[in-house]
Amino acid sequence: MKAWWDGLADRERRIVLLAALVGLLAGAFLFVLEPALERRELLADRLQQLVDEHAWMQAQAPAVRARAQTAGPVPTRPGGSPLGIVDVSARSAGLGAALRRVRPLESGVEAELEGAAYPALIRWLATLESGHGLQVISLGIDPGPEPGRVNVQLRVEPMTGRS
Repeated sequence: MKAWWDGLADRERRIVLLAALVGLLAGAFLFVLEPALERRELLADRLQQLVDEHAWMQAQAPAVRARAQTAGPVPTRPGGSPLGIVDVSARSAGLGAALRRVRPLESGVEAELEGAAYPALIRWLATLESGHGLQVISLGIDPGPEPGRVNVQLRVEPMTGRS
């Protein structure tokens, strides 16, 4: 290669150097700069989409807050299944991971929870009675695997006079 380079005239050397420089610049543009510019454009579009979604959510927030404050617990549908109510309400109360078994009985439901957070459990039991028309017939609470957690066995039935 050195012999070839030494054999070139000064003018030819300048042309080869200029061609190499142009090739290097073209390669840098095609393989580095252009993909970065395309990625930047995609990210700018995504950012604008997220800003628009955030603005929409902010505009909806007051209506959602007002609805949440006035709604209260979801009432039980007439003829609603106690099994479904216990399962869905336990999960919405944050007890889904602790729920081990929900079993229908002739007139109610039997459920077992393992490692349930005690405050969430008490709130859920209150909601079952006040918001869903179910009454706790029997309740067994044992210490759980760690402080603040309990193992629970309970039986609930629809309140008499309500469906």
